[in-house]
Amino acid sequence: MKKILITIAIVLCIEFAQADSKPFNGKIHQIPGKIEAEHYDVGAPGKAYYDFDAKNLGANYREVTQVDIEKRSDASNGHGIGWTRKGEWLNYSVDVKETGTYVIEMQVASNKVGGLFVFKVKGKSLCKPIHIPDTGGWDKLKLIKISGVKLIKGRHVIRMVMLDQGESGSIGDIDYFNFKKYSSSSEPPQQSRQKNRAKN
Repeated sequence: MKKILITIAIVLCIEFAQADSKPFNGKIHQIPGKIEAEHYDVGAPGKAYYDFDAKNLGANYREVTQVDIEKRSDASNGHGIGWTRKGEWLNYSVDVKETGTYVIEMQVASNKVGGLFVFKVKGKSLCKPIHIPDTGGWDKLKLIKISGVKLIKGRHVIRMVMLDQGESGSIGDIDYFNFKKYSSSSEPPQQSRQKNRAKN
């Protein structure tokens, strides 16, 4: 009984904290669909995001923020997330249209081997830690795919959590996340697959 009460308290605390995390531009991200990494939720530090730097080290893309947003011509929206460090996180308000298994496509960059990050909902991981490879330089984006991600229909706040830095000294640069409903055509090649299973 005590463990159940503690679990309920933790969930309520997470939900209360996320109540101050609002969708970017008032628009909830739709899944299936593409989410620009720089379109994380609006809110105060510690509510919508957490970043070690008190000031944005990159481009002045949106409202005043501590998150480091980089401007880059090769990014799908001309911007992405950079200077990522262990312990930082970003919230994304989403609406999942259909319960099922998804593949996440991401454009990332790293000079030397990058670090690890993960997606969570209400504190539970949606996948195993995602590793950013050496893409040949910070200016070279590479597409990676994560399969076996199970999502439940409805509105959620997905949190991207930076777990550990790599040889690059960072987790890596991230352009976007594209959630696609699983099909045989969306399954990445066996040799490059990063297989994940939900822990929900």
